[in-house]
Amino acid sequence: MHFPLFETICIAQHQIQNIAYHQQRYENALRHFYGKSAVKIYDFLAIIQQSADFPTELLSPVTRCRIAYNATDYQIQFFPYQPKLIQTFKPIVCDDIDYNFKISDRTLLNTLFAQRGDCDEIMIIKQGKVTDCSIGNLCFRRGERWFTPDSPLLAGTQRQALLEKGIIQEVPIFADDIEDFDEIRLINAMNGLA
Repeated sequence: MHFPLFETICIAQHQIQNIAYHQQRYENALRHFYGKSAVKIYDFLAIIQQSADFPTELLSPVTRCRIAYNATDYQIQFFPYQPKLIQTFKPIVCDDIDYNFKISDRTLLNTLFAQRGDCDEIMIIKQGKVTDCSIGNLCFRRGERWFTPDSPLLAGTQRQALLEKGIIQEVPIFADDIEDFDEIRLINAMNGLA
């Protein structure tokens, strides 16, 4: 069966993180790609908790749950999470990228990532503005304050949670502004700001 969309959900010490944000993005994607009447909506919290594969013992301190889905069905998998050390970003310009939903076909993102050279990750620049990296949103520190670009490719769940808590602030960040910041961090479902 073909599953063109997916969500990655963090389970830390058996606590499912930011599930309401994932549920909302999943439902928005279903409506966008399949229309209101052509979908069956599952409750992500319930399907994770009731999964026969839900790890009863911790695979690692953090478990990555991947739910791939289409209009009528889903596939759920659990993996131990191994964080990657990302310290350097290479700006890559791509003015025609569109990644509003988590789609399984990552061909364009992989092509851009392959251009990173000696850097750990890429920073995608679209129409002169900083967007995201290949696997998440970006946060920029200036002094004690954290900012995130107002032009993300994907409205990430971790990003949304940090915005709502007031931990980060959304601002325009242009490619020329990058050097004005003290630090850059990647955030995604599996990686917070801390």
